[in-house]
Amino acid sequence: MNLHGLVRGVVGAVNPDTVVQWQASTGQTVATGGKHTATFAAAVPKKANIQPVSTGDIKKYEFLQSQGIYRAVYLFGVVGAIDRLRRFGGDLLQFPATKGDASRTWLVKAVDEQWPDWCRVIVVGELDPYNP
Repeated sequence: MNLHGLVRGVVGAVNPDTVVQWQASTGQTVATGGKHTATFAAAVPKKANIQPVSTGDIKKYEFLQSQGIYRAVYLFGVVGAIDRLRRFGGDLLQFPATKGDASRTWLVKAVDEQWPDWCRVIVVGELDPYNP
């Protein structure tokens, strides 16, 4: 049973969904000098519900040890976080930090919940060379 699908309409009435651009991590390339560069698939639009992270989330993910702006994002489908065993650096999402702002890049730092048809991820704003 897709409980997320059942409540999505009610949540969307209070906090409307946003279309985000999702880029799945495809691994990395290694240059001759040994420099690693993350690689990503082409951007795909996905409907998402973006929410602030709670104090509990911040305490839970203290191990991330990075400062910045965090968001909790609910998406239909599967999105990946950093996976050191497969050498994936984490998927990217593009969306504005606040309504009316320019789109920026967010790195998926943790998959908080993963179900067959939806997930909840924790993202952090990245320095974006395309949108400085």
